Order: sequence, then C-alpha cells, then structure tokens
Amino acid sequence: MELLEKLKVAPTAAIVMLQARPLYTSGLTGRYYALLDLGDVQQISGEISRMFKHFTEIVIYRKKFIRYLLDQYLQDGAPVQVCIMGAGLDPLSLWLLENYRNAIGSIYEIDSSHLQHKSALYSRVLPGRPPVHFIQADITDTLHLLDKLRDAGYSPEKPTVIVFEGLIHYITDEQFLNTMQAFRTPNKTNVVMLDYLLPEDDVPEHTLPVYRDLVKKIEGFIGGKFQTYSRPQIFRLVSLLHGDVAAVDSLQDIEFKLNGRNELFYEEGEGFMEMTAFYL
Repeated sequence: MELLEKLKVAPTAAIVMLQARPLYTSGLTGRYYALLDLGDVQQISGEISRMFKHFTEIVIYRKKFIRYLLDQYLQDGAPVQVCIMGAGLDPLSLWLLENYRNAIGSIYEIDSSHLQHKSALYSRVLPGRPPVHFIQADITDTLHLLDKLRDAGYSPEKPTVIVFEGLIHYITDEQFLNTMQAFRTPNKTNVVMLDYLLPEDDVPEHTLPVYRDLVKKIEGFIGGKFQTYSRPQIFRLVSLLHGDVAAVDSLQDIEFKLNGRNELFYEEGEGFMEMTAFYL
C-alpha cells in the first residue's frame, strides 16, 4: 500500500469507526482518522442507524467509557503496560500517548491483521519512536500469544491494563478464559476492561423488537453469531479466572457517569450493553 493512499478498513471495524467519528476530530487521532477509507460500510452503517436510532450513541459511550476507566487506572508514577487486544484500526494508543504519556511504559497492540498498515499510518502522524509495539497474532492462540508479547518487550511481572473492547461477542467462553489466563498475576496487579451484549432476558420488553432486528442484521453481516452475556455470567467467568470485579456498569450507569444525567437510557438493559473492569 502506498502511504499516500487512504487505508480501507475491515467491514466490522469500519462500522464502529464510522459511528465513532465524533471522537476523532482533532489532535493525533483526528489526523489518523483522516487517513481511513470507510466508504464501503456507509450503507450498512446507515441501515443499522435507521433501525436503532441510538446506535451511534452506544458506540461512542462504549469508547468514551473505556477512556473513563483508563482515567481511573492510569496515574503518573510507575509506568504501566497497556495491551490492546483485537486493536484493529482504533487509535486508542494515540489518545493514550496524548493524554497519559508519563503513566505508560509501553503499549502493545495485538490483532491478526491490519497492523503493518496501521504502523505505517502511526509513523505519519506520530514521528519519532513512540512506545507502541504492533503484534500480529490471533488473540485466542495462547500457545504463541505470550511468546510474541515477550519478544516485543512485554513483562508479565509489570502491572498491565488489558483493553478487551468489542471482542467477547465473537469468541467462545473457553477462548476468552484461555486468553485471560495468560494475563493472570499472583497479586491481581492487572486490570481488564471489556464490554458485552446482554441476552434477550435482560432487555426491556419494549426494546425487544429493535434488539432482535439489530442482532439479526449484525449476525447476517458478519456471517456468525453474536455471543451474549448476563451480568451473573460475566461474574462467573471472572470467578473462574480467580479475578476480582472492580466495577460493572449498565448503559444507564455509563451515560450518567459520563454526562451527569440520563437523556437516552433510563432503564436497566436499555442499549443492550454493559461494561466491566476486573483485577486479574
């Protein structure tokens, strides 16, 4: 790929990036976003937005809340490592370097594709030698994942923040547990952040038609099934990892914490999503 060309984004990642555009209007992330070509998913993204009028807000709240959680765990002092699992083309590393450079020792972006091109784009917007390491790997291939991380400089002995955004929907419980096992520590010094889609039973009845249509549309687009989780099921997974839940928030909670009020989501289960952070 010539560096002067815009980079086409994988369809599933492109839908999310297109919806999250208001987050990337300035600074390093704005310059990076301008280099992405999201044209191929304009139609499907528009269809989803028409089907569920708050789809854009949910995507933005998810990404903003990841930043909100990072605000809680990144402080100046002993720099921590950050592992961004399934990093795709999201420029979270750029946001971290703009806002928390002194609190971060190194960042590891892991994904099975795009990272060579992403590295080239980062070089255009972030000259020099930023502490970002790109690791092309399947996050569920735990036999090789930790070796590749160590080869890149990752230390299991150092505190780490693991961002697991937009991923648990696509893998099995066994794969999730196996991947997280690679990050377990004796004193639970690591923190994991993730989001999950709620099952039908946890969604208010008046929103079920939209929920079912939305899930059907996305599953048809990705050619697979979206995994869903209730809060007790998430707690069970964390317990199996011998982790400790630090926080769990419904979309109603998230909106209030981010904005100081609720304008879109007033009832538990509205928005179909929850987010959690746990020590590991």
